[in-house]
Amino acid sequence: MENTYTHRSASVRLSGYYTAFFAIYGIAIPLWPRWLEAEISLTYVGVVLGVSYWLKLIIVPVTSWIADAVGDRRQVMISLAVLLTILIALMPFFEGWVAFAVLWGLGGAFLSTGIPLSDGLTMRMGHLVGIEFGKVRRWGSFAFMLSALAVGALADHYGDDVIYWAMLVTALGLVVASYLVPAIHTPPMKDKAPLLEPLKLPNFPLFLVTVALLLSTHAALYGFSAIYWKSLGYSNLVITLLWMAGVLAEIGMFSISGRLIDRFGAMPMIVVAGIGGIIRWCLIAYATSLPLILTAQIFHAFTFALLYMSLIAYMSKRVPAAISASAQGLYDSLSMGVFFGILTMSAGLLFDMNPSYSFLAMAGCSAIGTGLAVILLVKVRRFERAETEQTPT
Repeated sequence: MENTYTHRSASVRLSGYYTAFFAIYGIAIPLWPRWLEAEISLTYVGVVLGVSYWLKLIIVPVTSWIADAVGDRRQVMISLAVLLTILIALMPFFEGWVAFAVLWGLGGAFLSTGIPLSDGLTMRMGHLVGIEFGKVRRWGSFAFMLSALAVGALADHYGDDVIYWAMLVTALGLVVASYLVPAIHTPPMKDKAPLLEPLKLPNFPLFLVTVALLLSTHAALYGFSAIYWKSLGYSNLVITLLWMAGVLAEIGMFSISGRLIDRFGAMPMIVVAGIGGIIRWCLIAYATSLPLILTAQIFHAFTFALLYMSLIAYMSKRVPAAISASAQGLYDSLSMGVFFGILTMSAGLLFDMNPSYSFLAMAGCSAIGTGLAVILLVKVRRFERAETEQTPT
């Protein structure tokens, strides 16, 4: 029998999971490569991280499919968190880049899967008890920022081993947080494999490509903005503060985006996010003064937070609960996998030619994504009108 949860209980439990998850991410993204570099040759650090990146393309959709097939996201989330903790705990007992590629390749991929699963569960609890996604998800952004700053400062003072132990402790925290998320059973679709079922939904393939392309335009930012700003003469402290400004803008948008989407609709907000991307990447391409660069970072509220909340709202309304994890897995694999990989490589090639070119390319992709978003808006509105006309009164 399905447990019942109050609005407050569900919000606290899911906020706890996002806090624990992004506390790990706040270490894994900016700091984990530093610890790896002390354990293996710098040449192979990229290989180890890359293995995790490519395994994710398989593990994320498969585990999302399993979650839909069994109808229990919580059990899958617990299993992934336990496996991640075991893999991190084993790393000091091995040497060589091959062992690290296997251990972190799997561990990093298992970690990545937590987002589509938790997002799907949060969407489900939104339907059941009315929790607001953005107000739950924003705690992850706080945790990312605080974790990165705190562990980075400790590592500077006590050495890079702090990074490893912080990863292990936060992984254990994720296990606990996974046990505490709501245990909600979603009846699976009978006689159907849910993995590719979302692609059969009206307009979902176009939606998938649109949001994946727009989100992937962050590739140049994540890969090369710090290098670019340092070349302009800005210190590491200023660059860190610029990143924090983006996170704070993200948190602010998570807090108010629910009201914006309720008033204007998810699809128009995807268009707004795309326009925000055109402005942001053009600003970064040409801006050299700190106020303009800071303005560009504040646009993270649109290019990430508003876009993310809009795609969640779109899927919450148009994707059946029985295949929501699979839908999230497909989106995550395409946006943070295939598209992100292609745009990162492209941005790197363009950055070598001229740093501005890589960000202008992201602006171009945002323009294409905005055009697709307008087409999506028209097609969905037309489809919904046709459905309304066919519904008997």
